[in-house]
Formats: sequence, structure tokens, C-alpha cells
Amino acid sequence: MWTTPTSPIFGTWTTSAAMSKPDFLDVAEGRIFWRFDAPVKAESESTSRPTLLFIHACVADHTLWDDQVAYGTAKGWGCLRYDLFGLGQSVPSESYLQEVPMPVVKHHEHTARVVEAFHAFSIETGQQRSTKVVVVGLSCGGAIAVDFVLSYPELVSGLVVCAGGLGGLDIGGTPNEDAMFKQVEEFMGKKDSENAAKMNVAIWGDGPAAKEGRADTSTRQKLYNWCKDIATREIAGTGGDAIPSEDLSDPPAAERLSQIKVKTMVALGRHDESSTIATMRYVAQHVQRAELKEFETAHMINLECPKEFNDWLGAFLDRLLQ
Repeated sequence: MWTTPTSPIFGTWTTSAAMSKPDFLDVAEGRIFWRFDAPVKAESESTSRPTLLFIHACVADHTLWDDQVAYGTAKGWGCLRYDLFGLGQSVPSESYLQEVPMPVVKHHEHTARVVEAFHAFSIETGQQRSTKVVVVGLSCGGAIAVDFVLSYPELVSGLVVCAGGLGGLDIGGTPNEDAMFKQVEEFMGKKDSENAAKMNVAIWGDGPAAKEGRADTSTRQKLYNWCKDIATREIAGTGGDAIPSEDLSDPPAAERLSQIKVKTMVALGRHDESSTIATMRYVAQHVQRAELKEFETAHMINLECPKEFNDWLGAFLDRLLQ
């Protein structure tokens, strides 16, 4: 049973020493919502650690990472995340929407702006935090994470790419996957956001080759809510794929993976669509000393198995501190 998604609202913000901050960043195209959550129990080394930077999928918003932020802050890590432009609470300006054609958005550059805003916040509040981040991205967030690391290597001390795409790498899917994506396009062409969202749940939640309902109810419902909201905004021309975006180019990321020197972890879900699985194996093979982990999930790895994902991420972070 599908329910109607509620409007996004701010979470609960603490005002203790472990304070958190939601804010908006003005960019040329509109504004970006970002949020920082400080460690629940600030330890002496917490401010010297890099900050965890989470980049969500294009079928979600920043709340995709709620479980990981709860885990990270409990372990002494500051956590930074934001809504990609045109998703969640990151909205285009009226002037941007009226431009013909609309200028393309470079999400990795927005990411750098968010990190810059966070650093300014740290200075303003008298917190001498590390200027480095460990970037964790899923789906298109994984592709953006790679572009960000390649563009701003001086800001990064670790990389985690999960079920991601990769600029410049074009791997085709199976006939069944192509047919499912075509159905989404047909529903969107009919302005049928509900059925488009349901099909996206089948693709990204259950997995294109899996039976309906393979993923648990919570995963499917959260994904449906996000996809319904995104489809509605895309139909209205104010979000989703209605906002043109561009990967890093000249050359693209697929040709530059050897430039990534930070410790890197790669994750894939065995029930994911075939091109994503192949892409993650490609990244793991071409980034120096990258380690690959396979989960018994589809695309939304951290949503399906948060404890297993957190334990895996936590072990990686522990190694970074050694």
C-alpha cells in the first residue's frame, strides 16, 4: 500500500555542545540546502578528524543518510550533507527557470561550495576543524563524489563510492532493464508521477531482475516517497531531470581514475542493474588500491542494510585514523 509523501521538514536540531546546523547556500542557479551534524560526544581528537561528506542518490534527498549520520556522530565524526540542486530543499530561482535554455549544473562544483560554506561556519563558531573531508556517495552521488575528488584533491582524505555512475563510461543495460527505463519515460510523458515512482521502486529498490517486494517495506516506501516528489517536480519543470547537469569533462572521470590517490572503497549491490555493477567493478579495478565490497542488495545499499553498511564504513574510517 502506497501512501502520499509528506512535505520535507527540518529534523530535530540539538543546541548542546554537539550542535547541528541547517542552512542554505546561495548559488548562481538558486539555493542549496546543507546540514552539518557534530559528534554527539565531542572527543579531543574529533575536531582534527576529517568531516564525513555524504552525497545522496538522484532518487532521494539528504535524508538518505540518516542512519549513517546517527552512526557517524555517535562514533565521534562530524557529518556534512546537502540536497543536490533540484532535489530535496535545494531549489532553483525563478530567474534560472526562465532562462532558455537553462544553464547546466555542475554538482561537483556545488559540492565544493558546500564544503567552503561549512569551513566558514567552523571558523565563525571557533571550531578548528580539519579542512579535509571523507566523501561518501551513492548512485549519482557516487559519480559526483569521484568528480569532486578529481577536481579538489586537496580537500579529500578518503573516498567511498557506492552503486555509482561514472562520467565518460557508457555501459549498456539488459533488454529487460532498458524496457523498465522506457516505461518510466512513458509514465513521465503522460505526467503520471505515481506509476513512474512505482517503476523506479521496482528498478532501484527491488532490482530490475528481482521479484516485486524483494526489498523490505520501509526501503520501498521511502524510495517511493522520494521518487513521487521528484517526478512531480520534474513534470512541473522545477526539479529532477528537468534541471540539466554536466559531469566533469576534458577528460571525463573514467579516463582519470589513476589520479585518485586517497584510500578508496567501492560498493555494489548484487541485485542492482547491470551497468551499475559493471561500473563499480571498473572503478575498483582502475583506482589504485581500491577495495570492492559486494552487498546482497539492489541499488540503495545503505538503505537496505544500514547496520552492515555502517560496520563496513566504520571499519574503513578506523583504518583512516591509523
